[in-house]
Amino acid sequence: MKDKRLEYLESAISDPVEIITWLYENQGVRRFDASNRLFLVLVDRDNFFDSWKLKRAKPLLANKIYSHLEEVSDTPGFEISFEWEGAHYDVTSDIIFVVHSR
Repeated sequence: MKDKRLEYLESAISDPVEIITWLYENQGVRRFDASNRLFLVLVDRDNFFDSWKLKRAKPLLANKIYSHLEEVSDTPGFEISFEWEGAHYDVTSDIIFVVHSR
């Protein structure tokens, strides 16, 4: 099971458009927004269920965010088209994967 999850993670990192689209299409009704976004995805490779705990790892988060912002081009992100509740939306979005191993 862990190997399959790692395979999905590597796929998402190499082609993030699919996961960004999924994140937009699967937001709840009360949280829906079609604004441009920068997603932050936290992953603990050793225990996927503990990934949420990485939100407390401020140095790790800061390093990943700053390095991503330093590498970003003049036209950051990906152009994403998605459908939500019968309407079509076009947005610009990007994603930062914070992957941690002990």
